Amino acid sequence: TYDKTPLNTISRYTARASYDKETIKSIIAEAKIGHVSWVDDEGLPQCLPMLGAVEDIDGDLYLYFHGYARGRFTKALDEKGTRVVVTFSILDGYVLALSHYSTDLNYRSAILHGYTLPFGSLSSDSSPSTPPLSSTKAEKLRNVVEGAIPGRWDHARLPTETEVNSTGLIRVLVESGSAKVRGGGVKNEKKDLEDGELVKRVWTGVVP
Repeated sequence: TYDKTPLNTISRYTARASYDKETIKSIIAEAKIGHVSWVDDEGLPQCLPMLGAVEDIDGDLYLYFHGYARGRFTKALDEKGTRVVVTFSILDGYVLALSHYSTDLNYRSAILHGYTLPFGSLSSDSSPSTPPLSSTKAEKLRNVVEGAIPGRWDHARLPTETEVNSTGLIRVLVESGSAKVRGGGVKNEKKDLEDGELVKRVWTGVVP
């Protein structure tokens, strides 16, 4: 579980909030697409949707995003310590109420704050040339493939060294995070429920 801080504490609809890492991991695994945001060298905010995967190593969550090695995304974030925020979201249903004001969504979302850790550096920064966490870039590319389509890695040709080198891979160490989940049915206001004509005229329910 992540500690609540000013950065990740949810202040609205707190009953929907969760700081549980297992909940966050499950949202990432199902959503698959993360929106990665950072501020570039010119001070401009940037955001890109990327296919990602999550890995839990001794209680620390790591995110992996892949792209072209010379692409804008990879070049911008292939530097240790770049601050990022990543969001994942899943829409589970439209909650249609008697009024537009009470209409809602059933959803699961996660917001993660962290920093980049290029391959060849440790989070402790003890030795930039030391292979991180006894892992290789190819192994983490496998995580991305398996996160998207479980079992696929062993049922297609493995990448060559050239292909691995031409594939950009960004690793993010998550420092804090939170999830927000809304499930259930319609919550109409009392005044609307007491309006017999409105109740007869308007359909309510959850559309998956």
